[in-house]
Amino acid sequence: MGQPIWHSEVFFAIPDRPCGKNSLPIATAIAAVILLLYGCSERSLKPPAVVSHEFFARYPNTSATWTKQPYGYEGIFYQNGVEYEAEFSVDGRWLETEHEVSAVNFSQAVIDRVKRDYPGSTITKHEIEQTQAGTFYEVEIEQSGSEYELYFDSSAAPASNANEDS
Repeated sequence: MGQPIWHSEVFFAIPDRPCGKNSLPIATAIAAVILLLYGCSERSLKPPAVVSHEFFARYPNTSATWTKQPYGYEGIFYQNGVEYEAEFSVDGRWLETEHEVSAVNFSQAVIDRVKRDYPGSTITKHEIEQTQAGTFYEVEIEQSGSEYELYFDSSAAPASNANEDS
């Protein structure tokens, strides 16, 4: 068998005959289904006015994509190229804002704690969370084929996260 021949051109299949009479209605139906599905997705969710008001008070001139969560609403937005998630209760109370960072911008005390308490694990995600109670740190780890989320306070002590997405 010979070597494969690679071409840099892109080839398109062109039918021998023009599209049939039924092509336009089928294309229209497909487009309608796509628009319907996109319009019903979580991305189109509009939070209650009280949540929007509190979000804009905290993050003026910022738009967010909203999802419903068990604790209320989560708005995903960007500042300086960084993705943030702001979480609010149903009545508009701000719960927390979190963002992912690299290991060099994360709490070394938390990294050391994870290494000590979960030997052989690999940290796959580092998040900093600001809440009314202070700064918290969340990590996702892989250990022995399983994945875990761990939550720590600013002194690297284990903590609970009441607002964790489900």
